Amino acid sequence: MALVLVLTLLAGTVLAAVSAQPPGGDAQAAALLAKHRAYVGWEFGDGTLRSLRITGDVTNEKGERTISFVSLTRGLLAHNTYTMIAHGGVTEHTGFTGSIFWSSDYNGFTTPVYGGYGGYLASSAVLGLEGTTELPATYRGETTIAGKTLAIVRVTLKNADAIDLYEDPATGAYVQAVVDPGGPYEKVLHVVAYGELMPGKKMITAYRMGNDPAIHTYRSFEPNAPVSDADLHPPAPTASWTFGDAKPVPISLHKNRILIEATVNGVKGRFILDTGATAIVLDDQFAQRAGATVVGGPGEASTFYGTVRNHTRRVATIGVGGSTLHNVFVDSEDFRAHDYRGLDREGYDGLMGYDLFAGAVVKLNVYNSTLTVLDPATSLSDASGVAFRVDLSRHIPAIPMTVNSSVQVEAILDTGNPGVAFLSYDLARKHDLRLGSPVCGNIRTLQVGPITYSGQSVCLDNFGADMLVGFDFLKHFDYVFDYPHGRLFLAPNKN
Repeated sequence: MALVLVLTLLAGTVLAAVSAQPPGGDAQAAALLAKHRAYVGWEFGDGTLRSLRITGDVTNEKGERTISFVSLTRGLLAHNTYTMIAHGGVTEHTGFTGSIFWSSDYNGFTTPVYGGYGGYLASSAVLGLEGTTELPATYRGETTIAGKTLAIVRVTLKNADAIDLYEDPATGAYVQAVVDPGGPYEKVLHVVAYGELMPGKKMITAYRMGNDPAIHTYRSFEPNAPVSDADLHPPAPTASWTFGDAKPVPISLHKNRILIEATVNGVKGRFILDTGATAIVLDDQFAQRAGATVVGGPGEASTFYGTVRNHTRRVATIGVGGSTLHNVFVDSEDFRAHDYRGLDREGYDGLMGYDLFAGAVVKLNVYNSTLTVLDPATSLSDASGVAFRVDLSRHIPAIPMTVNSSVQVEAILDTGNPGVAFLSYDLARKHDLRLGSPVCGNIRTLQVGPITYSGQSVCLDNFGADMLVGFDFLKHFDYVFDYPHGRLFLAPNKN
């Protein structure tokens, strides 16, 4: 949608725009796209829009506003600001400047986003900005949804994902769209409403995504509003690091976890080092003991383990070794109220997640049990191992892997998960992956860059991605996490 930015990838390189392709496909598909173009009264690139400012909000199933947003676009460039209402008004940002796609979390740490997610973003943006009617198209038959017969048209984009458009042939309105059908980023968009962009011009103004009951609604439009280069620039970070002498600090491996000592407002705690956590998360009791000020909540956070209640807090300092993170937002939860990664049983004080990595270079030597926090300006010319462009679109690292020599997956690297490896049920069904038992078993091969493992044990689960590899697999590697530049170096160790 207009909230999602345009990014295309070619051999891992970000291109500046999506090149329009000449119309193609069969006559029936072309006629349906023409019907849609007449229904909305415009298409991308026809001069209707040079820029656009949208304000809107997201409401949950109770009708409560959970997020407000402002979306600025100028051509294919964009900057989106999301204000988390239940979390004290903290903001997150995404953007595309013409040369780099970026994401900024609630501490203002900005990271580039690479990986297969770019194709999904490009296609979603073209859908929302009414660019589908220019694309090569194929008629895919009819289906019935909610008692209404809909025609299906598949459009394709170079270097991006296909889109299946479910059109009401009587009006030309899209009722539903599936981005990346059958692919790793498949997502269903349910159109709730069209609205008037300007006289005689319509666009989708309300929609739902997948099974999520939340409704995204555009409340106001400013067509051709002034949007400057500065408007498209990432925000300045609100949190900051002071870096020490780059001396490695000890970590410990305990019960399939990586544990690290850190101080929060000078109060020492013991934390799980968790690349699968989208923020630094404190136990509520520890947060109170450390004087972490509540700024928002209670709210809800979605995790691989379900929905949990949380608060947003502000912390003056977090110290790791000789380096200190200042003025940082964190989340907090009552870990003793639920078995979240075993915290309530072990008494750990929280999770050191995304924001430990987002503004620094972090070297994790699992074999020697050390961690080093470095300035992002540090040269990594001597970094060993396989270099990956890491997808940080969910604030969790994901890299490409290959299952059974042919199935391409985006695999989440989750050091906080004590398991070995997990595949999604949908992926297993789609590719007929048979494990030898209904839930757990072995795959023939798992390829990580140039490294191939045979007989890898996996289990099936639902966690919102293709694949997840946990600590029991990840302990066999040492790492350099360079989130500020969207890189990850992975080197096999002696474990």
